Amino acid sequence: MPTICKLSNKAIRVNTPDHLPPHVHVVMADRRDALVDLATLVVTSRTLRASDIADALAWIEANRAYCVQIFKECNP
Repeated sequence: MPTICKLSNKAIRVNTPDHLPPHVHVVMADRRDALVDLATLVVTSRTLRASDIADALAWIEANRAYCVQIFKECNP
């Protein structure tokens, strides 16, 4: 699972292989995680809310094209 960005207590990663639609995973230091759809920025998680990963969502939004590119490279 390539890490594409590390923030204070979390990492933004892409799984290989993974399913569509293009998305990234935000993984907390305590291993809780969330899936973030790159088209909509909708957060799917049983343990995290969007407010818990606001800094990661801001980074993903600012770097969305890069995230999509990495997802496609890892999941041709």
